[in-house]
Amino acid sequence: MIRPATLGLLTALVLAAPAAASAAPARAVPTQLAPAPAAPTAAARPEASSYAQREQRDPEVARYEGGSMIVIGISGSALVVLLLILLLI
Repeated sequence: MIRPATLGLLTALVLAAPAAASAAPARAVPTQLAPAPAAPTAAARPEASSYAQREQRDPEVARYEGGSMIVIGISGSALVVLLLILLLI
């Protein structure tokens, strides 16, 4: 069974957190815009040509997408496990 304190905390998080988040009025934040440089910097050019050379030598490099799905999956799973541990203690 769920302890009363845990049940109260869970209820407060489920009901009050979304209401508190939506209750805050949106206010304008002053920003300062700076023009972007027109051409890539000198440091970026050799790196880009290096990547282009690697893509020409190995077409598999051009299709590389990285491990973003793995990172998101592991982070999400860790968060779920942490919440379950907190609810059970």
